[in-house]
Amino acid sequence: MDIRGAVDAAVPTNIIAAKAAEVRANLVNWQSYLQSQMISTEDCEFIKKFEKATSEEKQVILTQEGHQCAKTFLNLMAHISKEQTVQYILTLIDDTLQENHQRVNIFFDYAKKTKNTAWSYFLPMLNRQDLFTVHMVSYKKN
Repeated sequence: MDIRGAVDAAVPTNIIAAKAAEVRANLVNWQSYLQSQMISTEDCEFIKKFEKATSEEKQVILTQEGHQCAKTFLNLMAHISKEQTVQYILTLIDDTLQENHQRVNIFFDYAKKTKNTAWSYFLPMLNRQDLFTVHMVSYKKN
């Protein structure tokens, strides 16, 4: 790979990718959400474990705890209103699905078990004012 290819690979080429990189860099203080009782201990422990896991470790977590992963992501989306944190959650979900598109099934399986549709968790997010959040909720990469 020449220097241009290396730069292209390291530097986001569009506004959305740049914003996602910025969002990833701003880690969330999950402990503060736990202390203010906005999230459960179970969700706090899971998200902290998940976000520090390597790609290989995430695959193991998702295989063994897919139901918990979907539950945690969806609980966090539902109980946290701070836009920066919602953006972080949606970016984590997107990163997880981009690594393996089949992982979307954890959300469908969770929704089925809770007698819901996977879309019902994401559709209300389309009404938010932040355009990055709306984009991340509605975006589908092929």
